[in-house]
Amino acid sequence: MLWQHADPMKRMMKIVLGIAGSLVLGIVLLGLLQHDRIGMPAGAAGSYLDLDGMKIRYVQKGQGRDVLLIHGTPSSLEEWQPVFERWATHFRVTAFDRAGQGYSSRPAFVSGVDFHAQVAKRLMAELHLHDTIVVGHSYGGAVALKLAADDDSPATAFLVVASTIYPSAEWNATLGKLLRLPVAGRGIAVLLGALGGGMVQYGVERAFHPDERLIPAGYIESRKAIWLQPKVTLTVAQEMDVHAQQLSALATRYPGIKRPVYLVAGRGDKPEVVRGAERLARELPGAHVTFLEGAGHMLQFTRPDELTALLDKVDRETTPSTASGQAAVPAR
Repeated sequence: MLWQHADPMKRMMKIVLGIAGSLVLGIVLLGLLQHDRIGMPAGAAGSYLDLDGMKIRYVQKGQGRDVLLIHGTPSSLEEWQPVFERWATHFRVTAFDRAGQGYSSRPAFVSGVDFHAQVAKRLMAELHLHDTIVVGHSYGGAVALKLAADDDSPATAFLVVASTIYPSAEWNATLGKLLRLPVAGRGIAVLLGALGGGMVQYGVERAFHPDERLIPAGYIESRKAIWLQPKVTLTVAQEMDVHAQQLSALATRYPGIKRPVYLVAGRGDKPEVVRGAERLARELPGAHVTFLEGAGHMLQFTRPDELTALLDKVDRETTPSTASGQAAVPAR
């Protein structure tokens, strides 16, 4: 009697295949029609620096020793707002959107910690930063450690904030493979941008935990507009696909770092952040490691006083090589 059901089953399969085909075609069309739009919305601060065709958005303010701020992923220079003005009263502070993040343009090739460190070196050279303290948050902390390990880095001291600095298995490899598909990957990124608001809210609440009450009003909605851009989704996929491999290679160089490294982590942060800080304290002689009890991941929002005190300590304890009267370069 199975033959009696064959035709309905075939019709059902045709319907399913038709829906699937239409969905795939729609995703491909989205990928073909969507293009990165590089530019700052009304009210956004910053200027653009052209680095070999890449437009890198940055802001700079203040006088004094240079401080370069490197944000996490997905993220933008807005993540430094709670401390930027405060620090600019004592330092010349520069923050920028990493390539493919915020309102900077996306590189045409796979990016990662190594690439972002090279961009930071170029930026320091182009903006004439000297005796620079590099402050890296989250993903940016790994970039800061790459700069600390590289002999050609112009920076002189490093403050690593709430960063995963050893390989971990947090990235969804399947999603990464889908986002790497030619054309269709961009279409998937467009869909995630339209449907990913819940993911942003979950991610923000997790990052601020256990201080969710300190999430600023309007923060989640403003971050949806920045983080859910297709170019940002594609950049995150590129970064995460090479992250574990690059961190594995970088971690072998930690014991040989000679320049001053300061690291701060909240005890309430993700276990891999806390374990990484403890491990670095063992493996890097002379590393200054600070733990903040009851704090989570977003220390610039939830512990700005402690973070400011730590930056001041880095400044006091590291001697600028140009302390003897180099002319100050005005902020751009």
